[in-house]
Amino acid sequence: MKQTSFSVIVPTFNVQDYVIKALDSIFVQDYENVEVIIVDDASMDNTVQKIENYIALQKSHNQHIKFIKCEVNRGLSTVREEGLKYAQNEWILFLDSDDWYNDGLFKELNRVIQNNSDINIIEFNFDFINEYTQRKKIAYSDRGVSSIRKSAEENIMTAVAVWNKCFRKSFLENINLPPIPRTVLDDAPFTICALLAAKYFYWLDFIGYSYIERNNSLSKQASMYFRVFHSIVFMEKELKRLKIYDKTQFEVISICLLSYNLHRYSDSLEYKNFYNECRKFFHSFDLEKNIKTPITYNRKIYKRVLLYPYWLFKLRVKISKSIRRLRKTVLNFLKKLVKNHIKSSQ
Repeated sequence: MKQTSFSVIVPTFNVQDYVIKALDSIFVQDYENVEVIIVDDASMDNTVQKIENYIALQKSHNQHIKFIKCEVNRGLSTVREEGLKYAQNEWILFLDSDDWYNDGLFKELNRVIQNNSDINIIEFNFDFINEYTQRKKIAYSDRGVSSIRKSAEENIMTAVAVWNKCFRKSFLENINLPPIPRTVLDDAPFTICALLAAKYFYWLDFIGYSYIERNNSLSKQASMYFRVFHSIVFMEKELKRLKIYDKTQFEVISICLLSYNLHRYSDSLEYKNFYNECRKFFHSFDLEKNIKTPITYNRKIYKRVLLYPYWLFKLRVKISKSIRRLRKTVLNFLKKLVKNHIKSSQ
């Protein structure tokens, strides 16, 4: 079978402890036509030195590696865009430098591309790995998603992620998204605009990516959530420019983004202000007559924001999180009991 050529863009910033594992996950795969573009965003630790040493040792892969060093910190989105300028191949992937690819990903992507000449985006499955417990959790066991709206309703965090997708370069060049400012989220505006422009994407049921959950990761910082509003404004403008704006669809995706952040950052000092802004935003929507399918969990939050005062909404969120923690503790306790019982009976 013919081998498709891939370009993998790896942005780095202060990842001296993780970057080598990320790069290894590309080169250990039994697949030749892959170029790697590493763009360092002015790291202040030993990241650059580690990468340079790694490249020097990769004699057989030297011609497939490009290393760009930024003199000043420019932000993740800008660094990804910089890497895209250097990409020579038709299919583009983005690998976060503290995660890694699972073996066989490029072969699976190649199989899909060779059998589906008209697709522009492929999304693949992945697993979450907690940095401290090393516990794995598969993102989806059976999905079959074909549209961004359905994807957003199921799990907005993974729908907007850029790292579990493979993009056709010519397609990205055609939609010509402008540079994404640092005031918006890194993944959501780029991914949602691309997916809506593509209309449909191919879902590859293969666990090709390992996403590491770290307590200090940027996506867990509470100060991020006001960037959601800037992202929504940016997306609306771009979707109208691309002439693919659908009001109901856009409002559904906006609700999913805001609901996710409302639940995620409930312990922040700025939470009350964020809640009030979301409430104003939700009141501007008129979805009840237009939504034909439920938004499940996100719709519940949407309705609660419209109906509840702040103190009651926050109480519901706290109770929900407490129940979830208790359930997790009980399950872990029961698992230990079962393990101990099996050991004692042997």
